[in-house]
Amino acid sequence: MRGLRGGVVLVSHDREFLARSVTKVLELDLAQGTNRLYGGGYDAFIEERATVKRHLREQYDEFAEKKADLVARARTQREWSSQGVRNAMKKSPDNDKIRRKAATESSEKQAQKVRQMESRIARLDEVEEPRKEWQLEFTIGSAPRSSSVVSTLSGAVFRQGDFTLGPVSLQVNAGERIGITGPNGAGKSTLLRGILGRQSPDEGSASLGSSVAIGEIDQARSLLVGERPLAETFEGFVPEMNAGEVRTLLAKFGLKADHVTRPVDELSPGERTRAGLALLQARGVNVLVLDEPTNHLDLPAIEQLEQALESYTGTLLLVTHDRRMLAAVQTDRRWRVEAGVVTEL
Repeated sequence: MRGLRGGVVLVSHDREFLARSVTKVLELDLAQGTNRLYGGGYDAFIEERATVKRHLREQYDEFAEKKADLVARARTQREWSSQGVRNAMKKSPDNDKIRRKAATESSEKQAQKVRQMESRIARLDEVEEPRKEWQLEFTIGSAPRSSSVVSTLSGAVFRQGDFTLGPVSLQVNAGERIGITGPNGAGKSTLLRGILGRQSPDEGSASLGSSVAIGEIDQARSLLVGERPLAETFEGFVPEMNAGEVRTLLAKFGLKADHVTRPVDELSPGERTRAGLALLQARGVNVLVLDEPTNHLDLPAIEQLEQALESYTGTLLLVTHDRRMLAAVQTDRRWRVEAGVVTEL
């Protein structure tokens, strides 16, 4: 890309790719309904965006504090003015015109101070409060530990039309964190299906351990599909939760009332991904399979997913092109799949 002379518009969730490629970043801020152009590349954008947001919050806090102080002082002046008039009426006899006049003048001065305070409030430059961004608060539900060996492939060959994966011999042990990389169409998803016992090998053998509770986000987001409303579909996977609990959980993932009543097939890929993450939180798992999980997630949600994976103690199979996610997750093993061949790095 650096050799191109013309301009390039790039849309990507791959932070490492963005850091190596772009010279400017245009951020579309949904929460604020604004857009802002940042110069200096992706890493500079992350730093400058944090600075901009901090300054906006500081400006609003300063304005809000100043306005609250003026409003409080104006309220106090009004109370003093009202109290002064009442006291003057009580203490001054009807024929004491001089004292009544002095009291009236005093109350008018107080009223003038109130008007001056209100004028100062009106002259303040209004600063709009920055809207609070939606943040994914995500944890992964845990299940009792599986058997010490989660899955084994021995000389396994998987065929799909003209494509062949294998022979593959490998073992996945409980608690391992395995990163899987490779080009599109290399056989990564086929490998996952074989490991999870969802596709039988045409040659060799495959076995799945006992007490394995699988949680999965796949490329096709195929678990949550159909014409039934999202809430109803979700409830089918977690019968122990009532309808109110399901809606509350989905709302934490940014899926509000207008989402949960829509057919699942009408949701965007990003909305289905968030629903899948909610399902991972609701169901206990000890084997977590993430096949390109960053697809259709915004950057804050990706970072929150990485944080959730830090505290997850079960087995993890992570397929991703996101190099920064691979680094953040701290895998124990790395497999590369290319042209149907699996190599441990």
